[in-house]
Amino acid sequence: MPKSLKAEDASGLPRLPPGRHGLERDFVVQNQRDRLTAGVIAVIGERGYHEATISQICAAAGVSRRTFYTYFAGKQECFGEAFERISEHLAGAMRGIDGQEGDWPEQVMARLAILLEAFAANPDLVRFSWTAPFRAGEPIAEYHQIALEQLLQALLEDRPADGLRRPSQVVENAVVGGMMALIASRVEAGGGASLPDLLPELVEIFLTPYLGRAEAARVV
Repeated sequence: MPKSLKAEDASGLPRLPPGRHGLERDFVVQNQRDRLTAGVIAVIGERGYHEATISQICAAAGVSRRTFYTYFAGKQECFGEAFERISEHLAGAMRGIDGQEGDWPEQVMARLAILLEAFAANPDLVRFSWTAPFRAGEPIAEYHQIALEQLLQALLEDRPADGLRRPSQVVENAVVGGMMALIASRVEAGGGASLPDLLPELVEIFLTPYLGRAEAARVV
C-alpha cells in the first residue's frame, strides 16, 4: 500500500490522500463506500439507530457530509446497504461449509460456529443488525425480522426432507428469535468476545424441535 494511504481512522480503512491524488475513480468510490459502511455500523452499533447522526457517521468514516450524500440519500439508505453487505458476508461464510461437515445436524453446528466467530470478532455487527433495528421501530424494525428469516434459512439449508419432524413456522421463528436474544444479551453485557462459548447451547436449542432434546444434546 502506498505510504499516502497508511493513515487510518475509526473505520479501520486507509484514508485517501487530500487533493489531486491520481487514484483511479473506481478505487476511490469503493474506498469511500467501504468506509461509510464501516462508519455506519460502528456508530449505530454504539449509539442506536435514532441517536446516530450523519455527521457522526461521516466522522467515523473520515469523509465529508458532501461525500456521504454523493452515495446515499440519507441514513436509512446507508443503513440498508450496510445491512445487505453484512447479510451477504455471513451467508457466504456459512454456505462455505456445504458438503464438508457430515450430516445436517453437524452442518448446523458448523454454521453457528462461523456465525459466532464473526460476531465475536466484531460485536458491533450484532448491535447493528439485530439490536438496533429491534429498538428503532418501523420501518427499520423490518430489518430485525429479515435477519431472523435469513438465519433460519441458512440453518435449514440441506435439512433432509424425510425422517425429521418439522415444527410450525411460529415455533421456528420463536426458536431463532430466542437464539438471537441470547447472542444480543451476551454482547450487551460486554461478553462479545466469548460468544463462541454459546455454541453448544445454541445448537441444542435449534435442533431440539427437529430431533428431540436427547438427540440434539448428543450432537454437541
